[in-house]
Amino acid sequence: MTKKIIVYLFLVSLTIAAHTQTKIDSLNSVLAKINIETNPTQAIEVINQIYDLTKETQPMIAIEKSAMALNICDSILKDKSKVAEWKLKLAKIYINTGKYDFALKNVIEARNYYSETGDSIGLAKSFYYTGKVYSALNLNEIAVSSYEKSLDIFKKNNDTTNIVQVDIDLAELYYENSYDEEYAQKYKTALNEALKLAGSNKELLCKIYQKFALIKANNSETDSAIAYEKSALANAVSDFQRLNIFTALGDIWQEDNLDSAVHYYKIALSLAEKMNFPQKKCEIFNKLGQTYFYYEKYTEAEKYFKDALNLALALDISSQKLIAYDYLAQIYTFRKDYKTANQYLIEYNKELAYSFQTSDKQSYAGIIINFQNEENKKEIELLQKEDALKSQLLKNKQQQVYGALILIALMLGLAILSFYFFRRQKKINKLLQEQNHQINLQKKEIETQSKILEKATRDLLKQKDKILNQNNKIQASINYASRIQKAMLPSADKLREFFEDAFVLFMPKEVVSGDFYWFSTIKERKPSLFKTEEPDDKIIVAVADCTGHGVPGAFMSLLGDAFLNQIINIQKIIQPDKILNELHKLIRQTLQQSESENNDGMDIAICLIDKKEKTLKFAGAKNPLVYIQNNKMTRVLGDLTSIGGLQKEKERIFTLHTIDITAPTWIYMYSDGFQDQFGGQYGRKFMARPFRELLFKYHKLPFAEQKEKIYMEFKKWKGKKYPQMDDITIMGIKI
Repeated sequence: MTKKIIVYLFLVSLTIAAHTQTKIDSLNSVLAKINIETNPTQAIEVINQIYDLTKETQPMIAIEKSAMALNICDSILKDKSKVAEWKLKLAKIYINTGKYDFALKNVIEARNYYSETGDSIGLAKSFYYTGKVYSALNLNEIAVSSYEKSLDIFKKNNDTTNIVQVDIDLAELYYENSYDEEYAQKYKTALNEALKLAGSNKELLCKIYQKFALIKANNSETDSAIAYEKSALANAVSDFQRLNIFTALGDIWQEDNLDSAVHYYKIALSLAEKMNFPQKKCEIFNKLGQTYFYYEKYTEAEKYFKDALNLALALDISSQKLIAYDYLAQIYTFRKDYKTANQYLIEYNKELAYSFQTSDKQSYAGIIINFQNEENKKEIELLQKEDALKSQLLKNKQQQVYGALILIALMLGLAILSFYFFRRQKKINKLLQEQNHQINLQKKEIETQSKILEKATRDLLKQKDKILNQNNKIQASINYASRIQKAMLPSADKLREFFEDAFVLFMPKEVVSGDFYWFSTIKERKPSLFKTEEPDDKIIVAVADCTGHGVPGAFMSLLGDAFLNQIINIQKIIQPDKILNELHKLIRQTLQQSESENNDGMDIAICLIDKKEKTLKFAGAKNPLVYIQNNKMTRVLGDLTSIGGLQKEKERIFTLHTIDITAPTWIYMYSDGFQDQFGGQYGRKFMARPFRELLFKYHKLPFAEQKEKIYMEFKKWKGKKYPQMDDITIMGIKI
């Protein structure tokens, strides 16, 4: 599809969007003139039209009209089937706006009605919306079960349109969780099945092509992603679909071509403005800011982030506020305007704390706990709507009486006003005299306050210098701590003295790290008449990830290093599972965790490599071991418990695994920093399985090249948009 055709479709979209808003205003005028008591069916028809026009771009209007329709169907028409139908419509809006407790309440009430009456299509729809709620809450098994129940009923009724819709949502759920191998196989099947059934239905074809485009974009297949988005655009039937497509085209080009990304984002922005869709405008402002930021055009980026922030504050959209605060802080840091950067960071932390406090309300547990209270609240709202309707009816009947009263009031008012203005003029004169006196007093007070402010300014400047001095001292202390920690860690060159090849990639998130790695040789001396140096046949290696990062994590890493030296080199405990048992006891005793609320600890993988016996013994506290033999990768999971922290069992026991290393063997131990890093085009985690595939991809290269390749993959994934999330440690050894 040529660029001219895209521009043509965009211009058509703007015309339709403007027409849509005009139509909404016209329908509201029609609804205001309807006598709801005598023409409830006509009112419902008009409300339904307004709902269809606002459900995607103006959800608050759709919610208001749905509540009005519910009240009419229940109290005037007394039609329970219509009530159930509108409850599902209302649930759909609540799902789209993230109000899952309200959504679940309405879905369950509708489902109960359909179960009692045997309405199979209504029951299938209620199961479908139940699936959407649980999918949004990441309760995937329940969501799949609900989707499949709805799918079975739709298939029995040959309802092709709804079958395709469920297949699309199932595919999205499977794709979002495609790190699960079972789901990874299912999502493509579901999407291809939907494509077969969609036929010539443009709306459904548009949705399917968008899903295919998302998959291709996530796999970095840019050309295919763009082709699918253009196919979606050719089949789009609503402004909402076109808006999402232009936004997605901007996302695809964001890191590859500045001009193309900005071009598509600006088309989407114009469309959002015409549709009166401020939430989407806010999101696109941030996307434009991120695009310019990525290409280091900070002036343009700042403008769009500030536009986004103003809208996000007005609409109270926490996620968009966080993005704008974060990037504005980075921009001012680059400009060395640390005062302004700090102000944005303070606002970012406030908003982040608030979002953590409120996010619990959207959890499944929060929904169940608050369900009854919200139900009562909704009943009150519906009663208020009912009272409003009754008031409107009474108003019509009393209109003539009010007209007569207003006429009398006007006549009395004219007489009173004449007297009032006479008295008012006298009061004004007196008031002016008093104000002149007050102005003179205020002038003296301002002069006094000016002197106080001058002194306060001098004091603040002194405090600023004091704080800067303290910060410099703290930073110097942390830098010194970093030198101590680096001296504590063994050199990676030492590893290569004992193995065919090895590397350590050590990347702290901050100056000091909560990750550490450790190794030691074990010399087993036997009585001998001759003083000969025994070979280092046994070597112990470990990689640990302590609670937290930065200074708190570094303290734990120092403890871990000291205790491993004590356990292995002094107590002579060398079997990995027993080392972990003893390490767990020492951490809990030292931090007095049985008496205090301290739950700090560490996750660790540890190996004993016996070159003479050709065996590797492994034990892990949460952290795994990955090894490759004969071109096959194997993952050995650690136990599900950490070192230190809460202990409910009588004694913490770790599992010992023994591996034959007769064949050439590559082993890898690592913390979870790389796989938990956010990045890529859509800001997702890298995930564990792709990380293991990355190790396998490069394992045959020399370890110096492996280290460089892995580092470059991390840098590419993180990009410039996302900060490093955690400490990263990866150890690779060839035996």
